[in-house]
Amino acid sequence: MNELNEKASMEIYHKTIPNESGSRHFLARAIRLSNEEDHFKIILGFYSVDEIIKKEQEIELQKDIIEGLGKVYFSVLAVELDKDRVLSYRESGENGKIISDFCRKCGNRWSKIIPSYAKMMVSDSTNGEFEKQLGLEALRLQEEDYSLTYEFKSKTGIKYYQVRVAYVKKKDGTRMAVVGTRNIDSLIKKERMQEEMLKKAYAAAENANKAKTEFLNNMSHDIRTPMNVILGYNQLMKAQLTEPKQLDYQKKIEQSGKLLLAIINNVLDMAQIESGKMKVDENYEIVGEVVDEIISTFASEAEERGIHLSGSMQVTHRNILCDGTKIREIYVNLVSNAIKYTPRGGNVTITIEELPCEKEGYIKIKAEIKDTGIGMSKEYLPTLFEPFSREHNTTIGKVGGTGLGMPIVKKMVDLMGGSLEVESELGKGTIFTVTLMHKIADKKYYSRKIETVEESDRGENLRGKHVLLAEDNDLNAEIAVTVLEETGLVIERVEDGIQCVNRIEQMASGTYDLILMDIQMPNMDGYQATQCIRHLNDKKKAEIPIIAMTANAFAEDRKRALDAGMNGHIAKPIDIEKLGAVILSGFI
Repeated sequence: MNELNEKASMEIYHKTIPNESGSRHFLARAIRLSNEEDHFKIILGFYSVDEIIKKEQEIELQKDIIEGLGKVYFSVLAVELDKDRVLSYRESGENGKIISDFCRKCGNRWSKIIPSYAKMMVSDSTNGEFEKQLGLEALRLQEEDYSLTYEFKSKTGIKYYQVRVAYVKKKDGTRMAVVGTRNIDSLIKKERMQEEMLKKAYAAAENANKAKTEFLNNMSHDIRTPMNVILGYNQLMKAQLTEPKQLDYQKKIEQSGKLLLAIINNVLDMAQIESGKMKVDENYEIVGEVVDEIISTFASEAEERGIHLSGSMQVTHRNILCDGTKIREIYVNLVSNAIKYTPRGGNVTITIEELPCEKEGYIKIKAEIKDTGIGMSKEYLPTLFEPFSREHNTTIGKVGGTGLGMPIVKKMVDLMGGSLEVESELGKGTIFTVTLMHKIADKKYYSRKIETVEESDRGENLRGKHVLLAEDNDLNAEIAVTVLEETGLVIERVEDGIQCVNRIEQMASGTYDLILMDIQMPNMDGYQATQCIRHLNDKKKAEIPIIAMTANAFAEDRKRALDAGMNGHIAKPIDIEKLGAVILSGFI
């Protein structure tokens, strides 16, 4: 109190000791009432300053927040939406000063700042949208939890900015929009670099995919050409054989060749399976015939290896609609592996069983391929269906393989909506169980005569017709000529597309009734030759039926042939019955 000797009043700040409710803040004020030398009277009052302290702390916190935002945004403005008034909390650099200048010139009214700024500073192509998104009325209409990020270009179009808007509701119920603006040139440049990198990566992937497609197409062509010769000569040989045993050999060669072709088709289509382009192609099949084919195909190999191969079937509905090619490949892979990994004296058993199906008009077929072979370890089983996966003991046992068989089987089963299970134990053998659901074939598939032209009628329709064959491979040409001449067709052959076009141009209209066109030929391919013929001035020559007969067998090859102006497409190796039907359709 000695200080009051010299002062009329004095203030003392006091903070209470913290308790459960926290500390309290007081301000004590003492006022001296008399100036007597030895004594005086004072009035002492205590005032709570909690609210003042709290407000000061909030102001400090706001300053800290604005300071932090200022490190990112060169301008941070608070817009009082109800009063159309702008408070500039912070600005930095030249860009921040520009915005502050606009605020002052427009009387700190947001309704005038935005149109003025848009006209003077924002790119002409976006200034209308800028004003629409950030105008006073647009901000007033938004909900309390609304936030906006808007990017725009400068008037010159060489700088990029970003505006962030967030809302704050004040204690008095009014709303305030906090608007931050920052330069994002570095972000845009980074995005453009990433975009450019993505474009390059996409182009590289496209080129790689194109190279893969070309490789598969070339491989398909190169494999199918000798397969056409093998199956073609085998078919021609059939007519010369009379001894039952030789006919049996011929039949097995034909069956094995067709199965090999089916495998080739599906291996080459592996990429299409992975990309989702391959679809299930359902046709009429008889369950027993498919199984008999598989057993017949592997019977000789099993006998040579001293393995007992047997099959049993308990199926009521044998006539089904399914993708026979894929099912055959599944069985071929599983039975082939079973024989490959079963030692002499072992057993391989194929069991086919019909299961009840909850879907009306459908059945479930469970196929079990069981062997008494070397088996697989529990550790290896989880990786069985991974591409190129092989267990070490197969190498020790000197059993060859690519490691693609099981992944292909798995993908085929998944594609058809089935299930594939495996049980195996080292030294005891393996059981693969495939369960697939198939539609039961309608009676019309197997009770009525197939609506195709009878052989005698076909021969009469084809006899005497003149066909121009464009084929560069001598063996394929020999097979095609021999087969087609047996149907009564008159065949002439040229060796490439140029010769084909020249022959059509030189000969009189009506000389040829149809052209069988190979695709991959020297000098001019089949597509180019077809287009040249389609553009001939002689309408009758230009409209001659043209059928692609080619080793280019993918779906895209068929489409490309039709797009080039051809009337049909048949893939090598040639199925004589299908070829005759396709040729006949060209005359109809």
